[in-house]
Amino acid sequence: MDFRQLARGLGTVITYGAGDVAFREGDEPAHAYIVLTGSIEVSSRGKLIEQVGAGRAFGVISLIDQKKRSATAKAMEPSEIALVTSKQFRFMVETTPNFVWYVLAEVVDRLRATNSAL
Repeated sequence: MDFRQLARGLGTVITYGAGDVAFREGDEPAHAYIVLTGSIEVSSRGKLIEQVGAGRAFGVISLIDQKKRSATAKAMEPSEIALVTSKQFRFMVETTPNFVWYVLAEVVDRLRATNSAL
């Protein structure tokens, strides 16, 4: 499912330039991020974990468990990102049944990518 329209309507849309950092390892979580256009590089301890393209999310795990960021997210090119607060994220989960499957798929993808990078 493509939740970009929902994220655009609920979240705050920010434009990042190539090289701009959305968050760094150790940052406190404030948002989940959904890539509307462009792509984001997610790395941990200087090691590339994955590239996240349009329609995909990042920063979800820290928003769920409220623990510090375990990775750094940086725009690889000009990118439009929807920032979704914890309250907005919860609303999406509770009102859009397929959103839960989307989130689970993102978490599983991130786990597999992290395992591959190790």
